[in-house]
Formats: sequence, C-alpha cells, structure tokens
Amino acid sequence: MNDSENRMAEDFEWARRAPEVQQNPEHFGKLVVVHGRRVLGVGRHRQSLVAQAAASAQVPAEQLVVVLVPRPGLVETPR
Repeated sequence: MNDSENRMAEDFEWARRAPEVQQNPEHFGKLVVVHGRRVLGVGRHRQSLVAQAAASAQVPAEQLVVVLVPRPGLVETPR
C-alpha cells in the first residue's frame, strides 16, 4: 500500500473504534467523513457530504474515509 492508502486504512480503523465518533449522539445513524483522524462532516447524503468535506479540507474526495455510525441497539452481540 502507498502512504495515502495506509493513512486511509488508519483513519478507517480510528473512526470505527474512536469513542468521539462512535458514541457521539449527533453521529448515530449517519455517515461520518474522516481525514487525518479528524471528523470533517456528518450527514445522510454521501455525495454532497464528501464534496463539502473535500472542499473544506482542501483534499481530494478520494482520500476521505466515510463510515456509517450505527444507532445504539442496532448491533447484535454474538452469543
């Protein structure tokens, strides 16, 4: 993987586990755009969300990571 791909993989893992992403009630049931371990945007419409985040951060949209934050109680616990 190149540097950009490594950073995106790190951003994805961070967003998947970070309490500030996963436990923020404003994020529940929404898409979260991340770059450099920073939340750049939160919303429901991926295309416009990514475009706005890319413009504000001045990075190519292809370098942004988007994760869906589930609502509490929607994830089943393995038995």
